[in-house]
Amino acid sequence: MLLAVDIGNSSVALGVFDPEGNLTFQCRVEASEGKSADEYAVLFHSLFALRGVDPSAVDACILSSVVPPVTHAVSRAVESLVGCRPLIVGPGVKTGLNIRVDVQTQLGSDLVADAVAALSEFSAPMVVVNMGTVTTLSAIRRDGTLEGVVIAPGVRISMDALARSGSELPDISVATPKHVVGKNTQDSMRSGVLYGHAAMLDGMISRIGEELGEDELTVVCTGGLAETVLPYCRTESVYRPDLTLKGLYLIAQKNKR
Repeated sequence: MLLAVDIGNSSVALGVFDPEGNLTFQCRVEASEGKSADEYAVLFHSLFALRGVDPSAVDACILSSVVPPVTHAVSRAVESLVGCRPLIVGPGVKTGLNIRVDVQTQLGSDLVADAVAALSEFSAPMVVVNMGTVTTLSAIRRDGTLEGVVIAPGVRISMDALARSGSELPDISVATPKHVVGKNTQDSMRSGVLYGHAAMLDGMISRIGEELGEDELTVVCTGGLAETVLPYCRTESVYRPDLTLKGLYLIAQKNKR
């Protein structure tokens, strides 16, 4: 079996794939630069035990990270858990993806995994949207080339920024607004962030299509906040919550020795 680990800004996701490529177990823990390798190891061991998963059955591991300070601790914890050193997605790792960005080392490894997984299931041209701490839109040409990425503040960042910067605005949760035009401060903020985020996605996807010279794009969405925002989008899309983990599995297969 293979363990895939994705370190994001807010959380660490783990998924175990069987030899046929089926995701049989997954969990998520909070990402923190303050946690030691031992603390992560205790968390991972506990979660595996809770779900009845035997870590010794895992014989390969792959890891992606957009938080370098957390990478080392999680990597050591994973090695302690399953007994093998994880393959870390980065320069020199085969992905099968043609990438046209100025500095490839600046491209998040999670976005690479997302693109690999999306291309394995859907036809390009496409936009792959990942809605987490930040919202990213990866533009993929008809020939499968990853042309570039749009990075925007995520829903939670936007909500926090409103409360922090507006002296009379409260700190509120992300929830469904009753109307587009809010009747109170809380609903007005929620509408601005959620409907505003959805409108941003609709507009950016349209602009990406124009720049790529395409009238129709496949739109694939993932990320912890995608289900919150997608109901307000007018652009047709497909939602794949496990897209990043699946992409890591596929990259691991390409790098088997």
